[in-house]
Amino acid sequence: MAAGRYNFTIEQGATFRRTFKYKNSEGVGIDLSLHDVTMQIRESAAAANFILDVNEAGATKHDNTSITSTKFTVSTVNNNEFSLVIDADTTASMSFDTAQYDIEVKDSLDEVTRLLQGNIKLSREVTK
Repeated sequence: MAAGRYNFTIEQGATFRRTFKYKNSEGVGIDLSLHDVTMQIRESAAAANFILDVNEAGATKHDNTSITSTKFTVSTVNNNEFSLVIDADTTASMSFDTAQYDIEVKDSLDEVTRLLQGNIKLSREVTK
C-alpha cells in the first residue's frame, strides 16, 4: 500500500497537535501497540540534515538538542491512533518556509511501512 499524502501548516510559536489513525485498505484499524512510530522533517527529501526527528521517546532538533516534550503518543484507548505534539518552544525555533516529512511505523518484525508523506508550510509568528 502506498503512503498517503497529507500536507499541513505548522504555526510558529504555537503548540502543534495532530491525531492520525492507522487503518488497512478495508478501513479496519491496525493495532500500533507493538509498533514504533517515527517522523523526520527536512527542508527537502535530499537534505543531509533534518529539522526535526520525532519518535515515541522524544525528539531531536537538527542541532542535536534532545526535546522530550515533542513526541508521538500511541493511544491506549484506540490502539490504531497516534498523536503528534510539537511544543511551542520547538515550533518557535523553526525557520523554514516549506519542508517535507514522512511518518513511518516499524513492527515487531522490523518491517517498516511509510504511512504518510507530504509538505509542511511554516506560518510565521508575529507575536514573540
